[in-house]
Amino acid sequence: MFTKIHVFRVKPRQEILNEITRYCQENRIHSGVVIGLIGSVDSAKLNFLKALPGKYETETYAGPLEIVCAQGSVALKDEDLIVHIHIQLSSQQSCWGGHLVEAKVFSTAEVVIGELDCPLYRYSDEYTGLNELIS
Repeated sequence: MFTKIHVFRVKPRQEILNEITRYCQENRIHSGVVIGLIGSVDSAKLNFLKALPGKYETETYAGPLEIVCAQGSVALKDEDLIVHIHIQLSSQQSCWGGHLVEAKVFSTAEVVIGELDCPLYRYSDEYTGLNELIS
């Protein structure tokens, strides 16, 4: 269950993941769900999982691009806060989606996070080579 809904803006030229992490740290959000993320980016890097354990390929996209949608989670791995987001970006001709590595805001990014009343944790999974949620 959500204890609080947080809504905030990431401004032009700011990096989205850094700003979401900073906001969560400042507001002591250790467990949450990224419910929504819309706006536009000037550039973005997305990861695509190609093989296990944890073999990614990174693609870079130049904008401006629209953020069509994004969702994810906020959890702790030991003492580290991990923000994990998958995002869909579009131009007028194409659409791309994947694991968000980095994105610089073009005009704005509106973020909605639901803070949870139960803890979310991550651990290093040997099989996947990734930081997986503990269920």
